[in-house]
Amino acid sequence: MVLGIDVGSIYTKGVLFEGKVIKKIVLRTAYKPKEAIEAVKNALSGYEKIIATGYGRELVADAYKIVTEISAFARGATYFNPEVKTVIDIGGQDSKIIKIKNGRVVKFVMNDRCAAGTGNFIEKIAHALNLSLEEFGAMALKSEKPETIDSLCVVMAETEILSLIQEGKKIEDIIFGVCDSVIRRINGIAGPLGIEEPVLFCGGGALNPGLVRALRRYYPEIFVPEESQFVGAIGAAMME
Repeated sequence: MVLGIDVGSIYTKGVLFEGKVIKKIVLRTAYKPKEAIEAVKNALSGYEKIIATGYGRELVADAYKIVTEISAFARGATYFNPEVKTVIDIGGQDSKIIKIKNGRVVKFVMNDRCAAGTGNFIEKIAHALNLSLEEFGAMALKSEKPETIDSLCVVMAETEILSLIQEGKKIEDIIFGVCDSVIRRINGIAGPLGIEEPVLFCGGGALNPGLVRALRRYYPEIFVPEESQFVGAIGAAMME
């Protein structure tokens, strides 16, 4: 029995793994990663070894092995779909595009210096519109056509959104436009790397139905696992 821990900047995820997921948990890191790590270990007892990945992986002092996020996501993707060629992970503070072959990393690019293209961007816009993330995602599904949001900066995007509201544009079209802008940012980050289908979409961003719908506009052949937040933790556990 292996405990895979993915210590993210916003959430810490853990899975008990023995050929399949036995038990899982996700907790807010809340700027206290050591406490989150201990809470995961206490909640998922019965393991023989720990394999850690993620932003705070070095803080797992008793880890049997520490692996990079990129390697963990590549391996975890194969647990859900061995045919996957590209992994797109949209997390709270960063996003990753990973090209893989047979569960191994071929190339990757990462955005960890700008909120655009991350869950943080969506969260701030939702807050500005006085919407929960659940309400935000649900409204995006009602859109018939996304409005164009060009600004990558949260403050400037808010100004753009205000202008669109004043013009009488539908709020659901504006929200879907925000989702579309995140995916266009992902496409821009991918650049010459290219995004090859089938695509596995994971991370907290994959829990947002608006982002899933926006991604499908560009890449119809995408797969969103039910345990989308746990791809890194599962991949880590598979790398014993």
